[in-house]
Amino acid sequence: MKIYESEFLQIQFERENQCVVQFWKKSPEDYSTLKKEFEAYTRLYLKHKPSNALWIQKNFQLPMDHEIHQWIEKNVNIPCVENGNKKVAFVVGMDVLVHLSVMSYFEEANSVIHPLHFATETEARQWLNGSENDIKAETDIKILFEGVDQEGNSIIKIKRPAGDITNTILSFGNLIEENNFIKANISKFSKLTMREKEVMILFAKGLRHQEVADKLFISVQTIKTHWKNIKTKLEIKSLVDVIKYVSAFEMK
Repeated sequence: MKIYESEFLQIQFERENQCVVQFWKKSPEDYSTLKKEFEAYTRLYLKHKPSNALWIQKNFQLPMDHEIHQWIEKNVNIPCVENGNKKVAFVVGMDVLVHLSVMSYFEEANSVIHPLHFATETEARQWLNGSENDIKAETDIKILFEGVDQEGNSIIKIKRPAGDITNTILSFGNLIEENNFIKANISKFSKLTMREKEVMILFAKGLRHQEVADKLFISVQTIKTHWKNIKTKLEIKSLVDVIKYVSAFEMK
């Protein structure tokens, strides 16, 4: 039963499934419009009080920042949970990077809801109508290169079994983040000597100054000099930064 429709959003209430379905007909272009639509969603959720919610994000293309996430948590998530919401399923939108901005909030913040993310509406409904045991572990994920489009862009397809694709998308996001880190810091990294890279690798493994010195057959004072040069060249301050460089540049 359709209970709401605007230029952007359509909401249905399925009494037999105790589920409210939110479908973005058109992506809002600003947070003001987004808030207006979510206010309508929350108002109707509190009226019908279903236990499940299905958010179909196919056409949603508005990146989400921390401030809007906080607003949604206070004005949407908390009221809905207080009125019986138990399960929330997302159907991933076409813009994966935008959906990452949605997912990142639930992964990093202490939200009152813990949604799962699916590739298709069928998979999402199976989970909402079944149990957590219906979700199969992701296996045999394949990344396929399908050529180059007319604009010269590479086309890469990710194939994976049906089920919750949360980890797949988060891994994709981590890959993009790491790639951006490499591009932003490659010039700094190229200034390092081979010895400085060796020192970084050993520090990243948890070795102390004396242990690194013994391993490389040099003095502790020389290690301290290398560490000073590394921090200067990379503009870093801590071991955490070293580990990030070692991981991103696959130093072994």
